[in-house]
Amino acid sequence: MIRQYVAKYLISPLRALLKQGITPARLALSMASGLTIGLFPIVGTTTAICTMLAIGLRMNLLIIQLGNWLIYPLQLILVVPFLIMGEHIFGSTTNLDPSYVAELLRTDILLAVQTVSRMILHGAFAWALCAPLIFLSIYAVLLPLFRIMGSRTTMPPRS
Repeated sequence: MIRQYVAKYLISPLRALLKQGITPARLALSMASGLTIGLFPIVGTTTAICTMLAIGLRMNLLIIQLGNWLIYPLQLILVVPFLIMGEHIFGSTTNLDPSYVAELLRTDILLAVQTVSRMILHGAFAWALCAPLIFLSIYAVLLPLFRIMGSRTTMPPRS
């Protein structure tokens, strides 16, 4: 069941794009970009970031968004590790305990907003440090796969 779903909604569209003339390198670049940006720890911003990147760098919007949406569950899992990593990088002693944040919201809303904003920025910085390695790793895996997929896809003769 899952195999048929993946074949129909993931593999077939990718093959169709290869048949239309997009190169495996451009396809891998767009997908790796979407998967990497999709891990950005500020939930709710990745769709806009992917869209701006795709338009600005003339990438395939469909593929970059597909990568972004595919990685969403992992993004939610990695938000806290990125926040913790950012806190360690900056040597911050902010308490990440939700009950502490809730108490802070009840007692001093301005301090709570400042604390959470700083934590989020630290997490974004941690992601920015990891993003190049994540991107290169994903690209290195996808490029040969898309080349194989492209070689199995027959190109229509040009007139």
